[in-house]
Amino acid sequence: MTSTRMGWQIGGRVLRGLLTAFFLVAAGMKFAAVAFEVSGFARFGYPLGFMYAVGAAQLVGAVLLWVRGYVAHGALLLAAIMAGAVASHLRAGDPLLMPVPAFVLMILLAGLAYARRNELSAVAPRASTLLR
Repeated sequence: MTSTRMGWQIGGRVLRGLLTAFFLVAAGMKFAAVAFEVSGFARFGYPLGFMYAVGAAQLVGAVLLWVRGYVAHGALLLAAIMAGAVASHLRAGDPLLMPVPAFVLMILLAGLAYARRNELSAVAPRASTLLR
């Protein structure tokens, strides 16, 4: 194994570890109904149940970041959640700096999904096999 490849593997694990920690904390804050989360979802006009659904999706995505063959799926799920967060901030008329952290996370997750894109084709059936 070359040192470059080993460096990418270590970097990928560090990135997944940081993303996992972030999303586990974020999910925990939603499940604990921290006032910051409750008021944020209320300000965006979302029901309280949606906050718990987002927390559950964050938890699933964080776990998938460590399941062999499903890292890209977890990254895409979390990237979609971050896209929704960006859209919610913009729709609510928040200052343009408010959605920046979610946007940065979305870009990192999209990059991780792109780096592991071979996992997506391994699970999803090809269109040619569906048409037979």
